[in-house]
Amino acid sequence: MKRLGSVATLILVSPVLVAQAPVRHAQPLATGSVTGHVFLGDSHLPARMAFVALLPVDAAEGDDRQPVVSSATVQTGLDGSFLMPNVLPGAYYVIANKLGYVSPVPISYLLNFNDYEKAPKEAKVALAAVLTPVFVSANRISRADVVLEKGAVISGTVRFDDGEPYSQATVSLLRRDKSGKWTAFAAQEGLFSFSSNAGAPTDDQGNFRLTGLPPGEYLLRTTLALGGAEVNSPGTDSTNDPDYRWDVYFGHGIRPRDAQTIKLKTGEESHGNAIEIPLARLHSVSGTVLSVASGAPINRGDVELHNLDDDSTCTITTINSSNGQFRFPYVAEGEYTLNVRKASDVIPGKGDEKPLRTYADASQPILVKGEMNGIAITLTPQPSEAGNAATP
Repeated sequence: MKRLGSVATLILVSPVLVAQAPVRHAQPLATGSVTGHVFLGDSHLPARMAFVALLPVDAAEGDDRQPVVSSATVQTGLDGSFLMPNVLPGAYYVIANKLGYVSPVPISYLLNFNDYEKAPKEAKVALAAVLTPVFVSANRISRADVVLEKGAVISGTVRFDDGEPYSQATVSLLRRDKSGKWTAFAAQEGLFSFSSNAGAPTDDQGNFRLTGLPPGEYLLRTTLALGGAEVNSPGTDSTNDPDYRWDVYFGHGIRPRDAQTIKLKTGEESHGNAIEIPLARLHSVSGTVLSVASGAPINRGDVELHNLDDDSTCTITTINSSNGQFRFPYVAEGEYTLNVRKASDVIPGKGDEKPLRTYADASQPILVKGEMNGIAITLTPQPSEAGNAATP
């Protein structure tokens, strides 16, 4: 038996999905069945109400260029058993998923056959390395038992430095890719996930728990996230302030390189990992973007805050269309570069129309030790438009 695992998220799926890609044949194809049991590797008990899916090893194409294979998703019973009827002949991987157990594939592959067909090559190579296919023949029952391996766990709290819990925050993980770069890891989708959006929410006390993790080395982070304001008043242009996001890492780091890593063995649990939001070291940074030619505020563009040493992006905001101002409400102490991109003058209320003037990108270094307000960034009109004296 191949030892597999499951994800840290339960999902609602239809009881059985078979032959998702219809194939046109004069006569119905003869089918077989797949049955078996799913067991928990740590307790040796049945994996009750786990999800089991079939993924075709190779998808041959029919006359209509659609895969001539089945895909199926079922849920195990209280004894851990499952049955998949009406499966077209072929070779399949049998994948099991259950909260807290490691999975060899992301959930999206199990729910959507097209996602699996478009999966990166490395994901399919990884599957072939750890799974043994089951072969389905017409009018026969094939058997495949699966053992789920308990995943590792990272748990802890997120709090502000005055002790208040950060509730409803998202805590996520990073893991090194093949090049050694820290990249987002989808903790709730498994070892070969390519999603960057997964994470665990904190409760009212700021507690979080990430489960079903394969062994390895991780970075733990949360994101300070504030939704932008949207104001609509009759007779005036609507105000839409941008969202604000700032990553904070376990170990009091604002960059992956400054963070403390967490190393996990198979099934190991790492508790008490506290992420602290350093309110005392967060300061506002604001200013105005101006035209070097006229001195007038520029009313459209993006302002990016980058780390000075490695040019990695910290957060992004937009220029206020009414006064040319920008603002980052909370910036950690350190050295940065302010970059203005895609700046232009537009007619108020008609921002989607062709701009009156566009500007060259510009950068300006800053050192944040406290509140920084009144920064002025001047931009030069694009050479082809430098002679245009019109103002909005």
